[in-house]
Amino acid sequence: MEKHTSQHPRESLWRPKRGLKCLTFEFQFRLLLHHLLLSSLCGPHCVYATSAVGEALSASNCHDIHHGFDVYPNPNPSPNLTAVTLGQSTDTPSVTLTLPPSGWKCCCWNASNQAEEVECRCEGDGLNRVPQTLKLPIQRLTIASAGLPRLRYTGLKVYGPTLLDVAFTDCLQLELIQDGAFANLTLLRTIYITNAPKLTFLSKDVFFGISGTVEIIRIINSGLTRVPDLSHLPPHNILQMIDLDNNQITRIDTKSIKVKTAQLILANNDISYVDDSAFFGSKIAKLSLNDNLRLEHMHPNAFDGIIDITELDLSSTSLVAMPSVGLQNIEALYIQNTHTLKTIPSIYNFRNLQRAYLTHSFHCCAFQFPSRHDPQRHAQRMLEIEKWRKQCKSESVSRKERSNLDNAYTMPEDFGTFDSTDESSTDLVPITFASFDYMADDTLNKGTFHEKITLNPEDDMSAELCGNFTFRKPNIECYPMPNDLNPCEDVMGYQWLRISVWIVVALAVVGNVAVLTVILSIRPESTPVPRFLMCHLAFADLCLGVYLLLVASIDAHSMGEYFNYAYDWQYGLGCKAAGFLTVFASHLSVFTLTVITIERWLAITQAMYLNHRIKLRPAALIMLGGWIYSMFMSSLPLFGISNYSSTSICLPMENRDVYDTVYLIAIMVCNGVAFSIIAVCYAQIYLSLGRETRQAHHNSPGELSVAKKMALLVFTNFACWSPIAFFGLTALAGYPLINVTKSKILLVFFYPLNSCADPYLYAILTSQYRQDLFTLLSKLGLCRQSALKYKDSLSGHATTRFTIHGSIQRHSSLTCKMQTVIGTETQKMLKKSEEYV
Repeated sequence: MEKHTSQHPRESLWRPKRGLKCLTFEFQFRLLLHHLLLSSLCGPHCVYATSAVGEALSASNCHDIHHGFDVYPNPNPSPNLTAVTLGQSTDTPSVTLTLPPSGWKCCCWNASNQAEEVECRCEGDGLNRVPQTLKLPIQRLTIASAGLPRLRYTGLKVYGPTLLDVAFTDCLQLELIQDGAFANLTLLRTIYITNAPKLTFLSKDVFFGISGTVEIIRIINSGLTRVPDLSHLPPHNILQMIDLDNNQITRIDTKSIKVKTAQLILANNDISYVDDSAFFGSKIAKLSLNDNLRLEHMHPNAFDGIIDITELDLSSTSLVAMPSVGLQNIEALYIQNTHTLKTIPSIYNFRNLQRAYLTHSFHCCAFQFPSRHDPQRHAQRMLEIEKWRKQCKSESVSRKERSNLDNAYTMPEDFGTFDSTDESSTDLVPITFASFDYMADDTLNKGTFHEKITLNPEDDMSAELCGNFTFRKPNIECYPMPNDLNPCEDVMGYQWLRISVWIVVALAVVGNVAVLTVILSIRPESTPVPRFLMCHLAFADLCLGVYLLLVASIDAHSMGEYFNYAYDWQYGLGCKAAGFLTVFASHLSVFTLTVITIERWLAITQAMYLNHRIKLRPAALIMLGGWIYSMFMSSLPLFGISNYSSTSICLPMENRDVYDTVYLIAIMVCNGVAFSIIAVCYAQIYLSLGRETRQAHHNSPGELSVAKKMALLVFTNFACWSPIAFFGLTALAGYPLINVTKSKILLVFFYPLNSCADPYLYAILTSQYRQDLFTLLSKLGLCRQSALKYKDSLSGHATTRFTIHGSIQRHSSLTCKMQTVIGTETQKMLKKSEEYV
């Protein structure tokens, strides 16, 4: 057979000689007997492979349960055919043939990336055991979409001398791998099993007798409920990868994993707990535990005993606290999308940490300010450094003794760094691997081991240890980086901003409380609609003042070390309440201002039509709609549309997906529409005063006062809303025009400025409010003369309270006489009564 397979593939097929008419009876009898004998020994899965290695095999080299090769002849295979591979290169040729019902087929070809390797792929529901008579020297064997219920311990033995890679894909019935199934495969380098949901466990001796050449073991997208016993893996070899991704592993027990591998992947499982010393004695360069959503707790010593780990991935888990024992040598740490992690260990627990990709920026602050993050640990570190300084200064320790101490010294966990100009002693030399299997995922970033870093024994000890011994702050690349919206030290960041916010808080709270107290205490003598709307406006502005008070309070409480309080604030009830208040108050305030403006616009421009005024009942229904709208918009961030916890000032600024974008745009558009309505209405109110009134100066102080107040109202609204809307829209469009610092000033100072200005512009500075205030005080026995004075001065005017009565817009249908009477009456109203603008 060896002689036969060494021939050219074209010569491997039997051909009749020229002039030979038929076969002899003896030859036909022997051929039939041989076929019957093999059929009885091999059963229905007996197939023949008689092509040789040396040239590329034709894509027609396929066989099934009934026939040998060439049952699906394809003399001119297309070079563009690609195989359905197992993570390998997609340029491997394959055969796309139709399977017979409940049958199977096997096809073989030369692997394109390895010209000396032959790959065979067998698939079909009727395949319930590994074919045993593929006589080629096969290097790669794939069993795909088969009805294979178990892998027998003898299933792969026949291919032991040459088999390099074995794969089982989409074997939905596979539920058992017998002990020693991979034994005696002397050249085995890859085991790949994927999509085997019934494979729930592997017995202790599955890997018994496995070859020392194995490099990759991947059992992914299957049903494993616990980590298999890996104790039979070669103890002296370092594997490239052990991948148990996307199984159903629920727990990692004490000392259950002891391997040597560049990468151990336990991602996308159901792991809920990692026990004490779970990886004790393991040498793992990169450990991936990401996407275990149920992983909330780990034993404080979960990583104790792990050797030379350089990368750890705990992203997308539910960890509350992170253990640090055993992670002294870690260089890269990944804890992204883990919003439950409250605190992170001190930087002093990570001696070699260089890069950290975290969820919260305030965790990066812990690395930047170690003394504020963990004062006790920092004090311990300083004592350690001082101890070594004293030891270096001691004259009783000879240079020789110090040299001996250095040779036997192992750097303690909290030891300082050496300020040496020679950096060659700290270079990291990775151990590289010569080969990488085609079944491995090309996108995976395998870890690397590094040599132990030691001091150069030939260096001058006094200069190295005692002369240049300094403490340097660790330089770590940490993301996301802190900014003004998520600061390390202070929420406000600037002393002038802190003082300004407290002034706005005082004016907003005092002003709106005063307006609510007076309006609710005095019984109105006329229509209560303006007073009713003013109560809603004052309440909304008061809520905005309370929001500012909460933010200013957390700033004062956490001054200098906000990152230590950031998690409790941003993810606690405080920030959620503050965020809800500010969004609710801003929407209700804008809505109420718009309604007030429309009500005044109707009262002035339609002064002759009393039935065009807004009555109390419609006003109540309108405000009910405003409350529902405001509560709806402020509740969305509590249910995942944007987020109040993304910034220290608790504004919904998170923009992760299209829903967040639509929400933020909707807020700005609603505010923009409201401002436009207010501006247009006040412009028409001003124009309705008439040219004489608009041009009046000293002769008409009342009209001028009204015009100035209207201009002031429009200006304050524009000054507070337009910068935020403009820069917000440009940022959402991907073109931010200002930095985070200026954005914070706009949001903290200008955004709530209306809540401070509204009670004074709309109420406190008007004569009507002063009359109501003195009336209330007179009931308490105070300011009775002032109350009587205001009552006498306003009792003769039959005007509508809380509403500006401007000049009536001229209509072409009115006579000149009527216009003169109405104009004169309006002038008297404006001169003698300065009511709410």
